[in-house]
Amino acid sequence: MSYNNLYKSFCLIIVVNICGCLYPGIEWEDLESDYNHVLNIFGLINLDSGHTSYIGLYRTTDLDEISQIYVGVDSSYCHCANDDCWDCEEEDEGYWIYDSIYEPAALIKDASVKINDDLGNVFDFSFVEYDYFHFDTVLYDTIDTIIVDFFGNLTHYDTVLTINIDTTFQYRINYYKDTTGTFDPQPETNYYLNIIAEGYDTISGFMTTPQLPSLDSIVQQGRPVDTISVYKPFDLFWRLQPNGRGIVTGEVLLFSDTLMGDWCGGDSQPFVIDLSDQSSRPRTVLTDFCQETFNETITRDYYLRLTAMDDNYHEYFIIGESGEYSNALLNYPTTKGRSVGIEGGFGFFGSIASDGLILKITN
Repeated sequence: MSYNNLYKSFCLIIVVNICGCLYPGIEWEDLESDYNHVLNIFGLINLDSGHTSYIGLYRTTDLDEISQIYVGVDSSYCHCANDDCWDCEEEDEGYWIYDSIYEPAALIKDASVKINDDLGNVFDFSFVEYDYFHFDTVLYDTIDTIIVDFFGNLTHYDTVLTINIDTTFQYRINYYKDTTGTFDPQPETNYYLNIIAEGYDTISGFMTTPQLPSLDSIVQQGRPVDTISVYKPFDLFWRLQPNGRGIVTGEVLLFSDTLMGDWCGGDSQPFVIDLSDQSSRPRTVLTDFCQETFNETITRDYYLRLTAMDDNYHEYFIIGESGEYSNALLNYPTTKGRSVGIEGGFGFFGSIASDGLILKITN
């Protein structure tokens, strides 16, 4: 061993021993949280037709508290002859499927949740564990694409085949929402939130919904198009508004099993635009580049969406992420421990409205 290495080793031994002598009695101490719980709100008013406005309500949790609690079992019967049952054996009629149900331990179910406007209208939001949507028919287009959003809204294009079904889907939401069908949010309208839950401070909130956005046209290589090339950028035009901001997303619709292996590229990263800024219009969009070579021309549906947001949404999800883009619609992590649009607790109360275009995209 060289002199330098020997010297370094000797110094390290001395430092370790000194540290041990200075703090001989160090012991780990259990940390306990000792504070009053407050409410945590996620409130979103959605102006899009067929989409639900909802309020998610929780409380803050203790450091040693479990995050999920067991509440029961869901069961369903899978008919081998009619359903897509993966565990059927020959001559089996079907089998029962059991799923354990968990819910957030911090969930608040018994609060009074009200939203009112400047006209004096008051809308009671009730807690709902499950929501449902029903299909009468499924429509296929010429490339066998089924487009169904989370709320059961069905969109179809160039339909050539109709299949009649009668199916109701159930999904767990654990939100407060209008169950009377009377809440129809309007653009450029003030809405006020009031939440009363026993044992917690009263929550109040305020926001003004955005104008309804509008996508004007798509231009590629100097001319308006309804079919874009995956290999070339295109220009996006929108209707100018006095104020407001919007999020633009674009994706190739691949909802059929037959499509997943024969397409690549086309999606675009979300970006924010100023809906009132003439100088930024149009916005050039670069889609994900595809390096594969195809033996034939393939055409798919391409969904372009412009989502306008109110000031609260912009502050919470765009500004509040310290330089990292985040969006509730895209399943990114949200901002923690902040209050935007509400008083008396943590969370967010905001609104969105969107416009969409269905184009064709080809390789």
